[in-house]
Amino acid sequence: MSNRQNEKKKKITATLTIAFNVILLVVALAELHIRDVDSLESIRAMNAGMDFIAMLIGLIILICCYIDMQRGGVDYRFFRYLVEVTYIGLFTDLSAWMMKDQPEFWLLNRIDNSIFFLVMPFTVFFYWHYTTQIIGKEDSWIGRFEFWLRVGLVLEVVLCVINFWMGFFFTVDHNGSYKRGELFPFFMLFIVLAGTAEIILVIRHRKQLKMRQIIAFAVYVGTPFPVILISIFVYGLSLNYIVCMLDTLLMYCILNVEQGREKMVVEKELATAKSIQAGVLPHHFPLFPERNEFDIFASMDPAKEVGGDFYDVFMIDDDHLALVIADVSGKGIPASLFMLIAKTLIKNGAQMGGTPAEILTYVNQQLLDGNEAKMFVTVWLGILTISTGHVIEVNAGHEKPVIYTSGGRFELLRRKHGFVCGARKKITYTDDEFDLSPGDMLFVYTDGVPEATNGNGKRYGEERMMEALNKNIGSTPEQLLKKMHEDVDSFVKSAEQFDDLTMLALTYYGEANRK
Repeated sequence: MSNRQNEKKKKITATLTIAFNVILLVVALAELHIRDVDSLESIRAMNAGMDFIAMLIGLIILICCYIDMQRGGVDYRFFRYLVEVTYIGLFTDLSAWMMKDQPEFWLLNRIDNSIFFLVMPFTVFFYWHYTTQIIGKEDSWIGRFEFWLRVGLVLEVVLCVINFWMGFFFTVDHNGSYKRGELFPFFMLFIVLAGTAEIILVIRHRKQLKMRQIIAFAVYVGTPFPVILISIFVYGLSLNYIVCMLDTLLMYCILNVEQGREKMVVEKELATAKSIQAGVLPHHFPLFPERNEFDIFASMDPAKEVGGDFYDVFMIDDDHLALVIADVSGKGIPASLFMLIAKTLIKNGAQMGGTPAEILTYVNQQLLDGNEAKMFVTVWLGILTISTGHVIEVNAGHEKPVIYTSGGRFELLRRKHGFVCGARKKITYTDDEFDLSPGDMLFVYTDGVPEATNGNGKRYGEERMMEALNKNIGSTPEQLLKKMHEDVDSFVKSAEQFDDLTMLALTYYGEANRK
């Protein structure tokens, strides 16, 4: 699934989730109105009112989570699950209080209480995963407890389902009266043991947590214990989910704000890396103002993340010009570092002499050294003999170059490609050749051009790219790249850019000098 499809799926999920929770909130409000909460006994009115307020808090937290995810891509998955199950627990608790002692709703009340009990172990399960996600560290103890946590969760779910008929945790009779069963304290045992394990987990990894994070974890795990004891021995006071939601709000304010701060640091580092990346590419055009035999222009429009696209143009000697365009696998700082290494190796290899095939054979072997990340790079490398227009080129898994022949049209150069660089040992590349006559143009690019995607998931494509090129015959390299960029933008429109747009164009004039 593409990044764009993932983003669309996340937005749909967010919309449906928020809509579902708004519906539950409206139903809860309707229940309070229909039952006339003011006429209820004080303990029931207090519980229902606190449930409704906690639901409002939960809805606000969920909306904030989805906004944060959209803006920054922070992974709030287990935190959202935790908020969601707590929210459902609050709704079922409120509904149970509203249906209590209502004979006509006894079956619905039993179902409602069953869901109330069912979601409780899930709060513990998702909180455990959220804790391990924040800590970000695996050890044998975590793995062992993870297994028993899953076993306990399955057992609790099975018992909750059986309880609907057996009533050993609770029962709701035909008069709508709710009564706890003899095994109710044992239902809470799983939650108490899991909470204890979470305290141990935080203590074991306390050195990598900030004090405010430790406090947030301790409050979430610690405060339910006295509440559980109260709920076991004092019937009528239902505070479990209310306390959990308030503790969740505290966690959001402390832990996720901390994540936001860390993300700001990462974004600053990415911005610095992007600046460095742009700075190492030739960008002061014209690059060779003293040379009249050719005109050249290149551009790279980076996506949000630091990418691995790069181009290079340099003189090997007075009569040979090297042209490079490449695309490193992956994104982010690792791709940027790999790009710098590949760019340096290609330039050093070209300046040592040899054909493009020999240069990339050397580069491939060097990139394999210590390449633990298994990264690779697609490369198109051409060496132009300026005096004759003769080009020797090699294509290592890159996009097909495009040639414009003076008086004709732009056409794809369909030649056999070699394998990408840095992925396989003992690769031997083969040179290919073509000639440029005065007035001919060469256009090379990375896959960010044909694979640019609009909001409907449709790609720009080679065919549309060729049409755009042929609409702009007679343009200078700089004009051509500007027009191509505008055409891609008009196709993509407001859709987010997930890959760099990198292009290079050269017009050859030969010894007759540039007109």
